[in-house]
Amino acid sequence: MSQCSPQQDAKAGPELPEIKVNGVLLDQALFAQELQYHQAESFASVVQSAGQALVVRQLLIEEAGEGVESDEEKAIAALIEKNSTFTSPTEADCVRYFDNNSERFKTEVLLEVDHILLAAPKEDIEERFNEKEKAISIIAQLKDDLSLFAALAEQYSSCPSKKTGGSLGQIGKGQTVPEFEKQLVRLPEGLAEKPIESRYGFHVVRINRKVEGKQLEYPMVAEKIKHYLTQKASQLSIQGYIQSLVEQADIEGIAMRFSDENIVV
Repeated sequence: MSQCSPQQDAKAGPELPEIKVNGVLLDQALFAQELQYHQAESFASVVQSAGQALVVRQLLIEEAGEGVESDEEKAIAALIEKNSTFTSPTEADCVRYFDNNSERFKTEVLLEVDHILLAAPKEDIEERFNEKEKAISIIAQLKDDLSLFAALAEQYSSCPSKKTGGSLGQIGKGQTVPEFEKQLVRLPEGLAEKPIESRYGFHVVRINRKVEGKQLEYPMVAEKIKHYLTQKASQLSIQGYIQSLVEQADIEGIAMRFSDENIVV
């Protein structure tokens, strides 16, 4: 899915709202400048994200008090550090997280894959239906004679791999689009019973070889888990502090909506 940057859409988007924080009107020039640091699926979402960031910054500047003008960044960082207290994860916390999430700590699955891509634009419902039916028909042919795979790939596939019998070679994590990868790793070796759908269309898939991921032992991932849990605890603490400032403030022109992804300034 494409993302919208303010440069792409600003002229067509709505005017920037006037936002006040405890009676102070936020500078519109700074607001416009802030837009470039945010991405979202629509200009309205970019405006929301940038506006929230400026509100939080203004609240922190006010909270920092006198002398903040000399080094705003340093003052804000010190303020957050002072007010975001949390308990570091213990060894027991880390072990518990590992036990409850052991599936996350495996070596990656490796696959050797052939495919035939029946391409169709995602927005063209009729074309996608037709290509799916064609993929189902190809699978039926292959169930009768799997040796036809290379020839059918050459005839029907929209992927350059058609020149090599549909071979994608060895695929590991992150080497193809997520929705395709997610379905591939669930398949056993052999011809997939049904077409696999992706943003590109429908794929007839044959798994030639599958090497399952191996479970990692706790000592191999202990530091990674500790770092993750520490970062999560820190972020939740910062979130709580900032939300408390927002709740106590008089904010006009924007409805503040926070998530774990947009709280850090």
